[in-house]
Amino acid sequence: MKWIGNRISYQQHDGFFTMIITSKTEDWKMIAMIVWLIIWLGCGSIIFYFLLFTNELKTQHIYFYTFLGFWFYFLYKILRVIIWRKFGQEFIRIDDDRFSIKKSIWGYGSAKTFLTKNINNFKIQLLKNNSFSKVFNDSFWIVGQGTIIVDVLGKEYNFGAQVSKENGQKVSKILNLKINKIKSAS
Repeated sequence: MKWIGNRISYQQHDGFFTMIITSKTEDWKMIAMIVWLIIWLGCGSIIFYFLLFTNELKTQHIYFYTFLGFWFYFLYKILRVIIWRKFGQEFIRIDDDRFSIKKSIWGYGSAKTFLTKNINNFKIQLLKNNSFSKVFNDSFWIVGQGTIIVDVLGKEYNFGAQVSKENGQKVSKILNLKINKIKSAS
């Protein structure tokens, strides 16, 4: 098994090629998200308590029910990110006639499968370093969008969430070589 950086591994097997992109992040970032989650749960619990078991907030119940709606939304978002960072992976598999990408948590997830003959190329998504979309996409508290683009019959699909530009270029080069090798053999 060969590595690109500390998150991407790949291997050539008999008859197929695999690449795994993990979603791991530094320990301090995971700790920060877990601390944020604990504080968030504490704030929500206090609002729940006062809303359901006291008369303190009865005159403002519409505001606090709306608040709890937003609170649940952001609770879902941070739980999703923590689970993705801890257990999430992207599986890429290339064999003689198919290319598949699977975004997976605990092995569950649906794969996008394409015919290798329909794949044109792989490239890096170009974003300006100081643009809002680049800064937001690289933030550790979101899952983020893919930074590597695969062109399939003129339609683009992205994968490789928060892969650096350097590692993304290496991944694109390897995948382009594998696809071109399969296309030339058939």
